[in-house]
Amino acid sequence: MNKLFFIAMVLIVSATSCAKKDLTPFIASDAINFIDTNQVAYEYSFLGNPNPDHVYELPVRIVGNVADHDRTFNAVAVKDSATNAPDELYEILGGYVKAGQFRGFLRVKLKMAPQLATSKVSLRLKLASSADFTAGTNENSTFIIRWTGQVVIPSWSIFRLYFTTAASTNAYNLIVFTTGLKTLSAGEHARLGIPAAQSLATAFGDYVKQWNLDHPNDILKHNDGTLAGQAIVPLYYTRSKYD
Repeated sequence: MNKLFFIAMVLIVSATSCAKKDLTPFIASDAINFIDTNQVAYEYSFLGNPNPDHVYELPVRIVGNVADHDRTFNAVAVKDSATNAPDELYEILGGYVKAGQFRGFLRVKLKMAPQLATSKVSLRLKLASSADFTAGTNENSTFIIRWTGQVVIPSWSIFRLYFTTAASTNAYNLIVFTTGLKTLSAGEHARLGIPAAQSLATAFGDYVKQWNLDHPNDILKHNDGTLAGQAIVPLYYTRSKYD
C-alpha cells in the first residue's frame, strides 16, 4: 500500500510540474473607453462662436496601466441611423493620452455650415484599436456628438431683470457674444449671484451703447419678438460714461 501511494504521489507531482512548465502568462493590452457614456450625447452650438469650426476634446479613460511615454489612439465614424452629419462637416483628428496619465482625449473638429442655422447634425464615434490600445467594452466604445447653429432663445424671466426687458434673437445673440452666457435659470442665477449678473449685464449694455454711438444710422434693434423693429435698450451699463 505504501509503495502504491508513493508511486501515485510521484505521478501527481510530475504531472503538475509539467503543467506549470506549459503555462504561458496572459498579457492583456491596455484598453480605452469613453467616459460618461450614460448621457445620451454631447451637444454643441455654434451660437456665439464666430469661427467656422470648433475642436471638441472628448474625454476617455484607460483600463490598464499608465506608460512613461505619450500614447495615441483613433476612432471611426459609425455610418448608422445615429449619424447624419455629412463627411465634410467633421474631421476626426485622433486621440492622445499623456505619459503617466489614466485619462486622455479624442479630438474631433466640428464644422459650421449654412444649413446648420436651421438644423442639427449628429455623429456616432467608435473607438478603434491602435498600436497602443485596444478598443474597450462595447457599451463604452461609442459616443454621439451633435452640433448646430440654431438659435433657441431660453426662458427670459431672469434675463429681463438684467439685460433687456423683451426677448429677441438679436438681443440673445448679443448677450451670448458679449458675456458667453447662454442660459440664466434660477439655479444659475443663484450660483452667479447678483453682483456677477449685474457685471455681465453691464458688459452687454456697454457694448450696445458704444455700438449705437459708433453707428447712429444702424443702431441695434430687436429683429423679432414683441418689440421687433424697436431699439434694444439695456438695463445696466456704465452710466458715468454713457448718460
